[in-house]
Amino acid sequence: MQRLAYSCLLALGLALVPPAFAEEASPAVAADPVVARVGGAEIHRSEVVEAYRALPEQFAQIPMETIFGELVQQLVDRKVLALAAADAGLEKDPDFARRLAQVKDQVLEEVYVDKVIDPEVTDAMMKARYDKILADNPPEEEIRARHILVDSEDEAKALKAEVEKGADFAALANEHSKDARDGSGGDLGWFTRERMVPEFAEAAFAAEEGKVAGPVKSQFGWHLILVEGRRKQEPPPFEDVKPQLRQLMVQERTADRIEKLKSGVTVEILNPDGSTPRPTIAPAPAE
Repeated sequence: MQRLAYSCLLALGLALVPPAFAEEASPAVAADPVVARVGGAEIHRSEVVEAYRALPEQFAQIPMETIFGELVQQLVDRKVLALAAADAGLEKDPDFARRLAQVKDQVLEEVYVDKVIDPEVTDAMMKARYDKILADNPPEEEIRARHILVDSEDEAKALKAEVEKGADFAALANEHSKDARDGSGGDLGWFTRERMVPEFAEAAFAAEEGKVAGPVKSQFGWHLILVEGRRKQEPPPFEDVKPQLRQLMVQERTADRIEKLKSGVTVEILNPDGSTPRPTIAPAPAE
C-alpha cells in the first residue's frame, strides 16, 4: 500500500520545492550519479530529484532522503513498464505520439519559466514587494489573555468577586471554566481581534491589562477575561517569505508574459465540437 501511495503522489503534478531542499538540489544534480540500472537503462539522481519536486506541496516538506529509496523504486517500476512498452512497439502508436506532444509542450513551458522568467525576479524586486506589503498591511495588535467560561451570569459574577478578593484566576479557571479542564488555567495565548467572536474581542481589547473584564455574554456562555499582555504582531522576516514571494512574482510575470506573447501569434478558440464560433453581432444603438 505504501508503494501505491507514493505512486499516486508522483502522478498528481508539480509542487513547490521546500526551502531546505533548494540548496541541496544543485550539487546533487551537478554530480548526477547513477542510482539504479534497469537492463541497460540508467536512472540518475537528477531523475529522483525531479520526482521529489513533483510531489504535492503537503508532502514536499518530507526530506528527500527520507523517501529516496521509495522514489527510486517508483522510477525503476516506471522504467520496467517503459521498456516493456517499447518492446511491444508502442512507440509507434498514434496515442503515444499525441501524449508525447502534450508532454513536450508542458516541459517547454516549465523550462521557459525556469530559465527565462524566474531569473528576472531579483532579490531587490522581492524586497521592494515585501516592503510594500508591510506598508499596506500595518501590524495588528495582539493580546494575551485568560478566560473563564461558565453557563450563567450569576456564576460569572460570583467568580469575579472571588478574584477581586485575591483568588487566583488560573486556579478558578481550572476548577470552573467549561473549556479549561486541561489545566491550562484558561490561557488563550496571543491572538488578534478577528480570531475571537465579536462580543469577546470587543471586551478583551478594551480591557485594562491585569484587571478582570466581564461578565461578557457570547454564543458559548458567559466569560470573564484577564488580559496579561499587549503587543504589535511581528511580520515574518523577509528571508522566511522569499520562496513564497518568488513564486507569487514569477506567476504574475508569467501571466503578463503570456498576454504579451499572445499579441504576436494568431489564437483561434473554436467550439467544443470543432466548429467555428458564429460572430457576435452587437445590438443597434437606441435612437
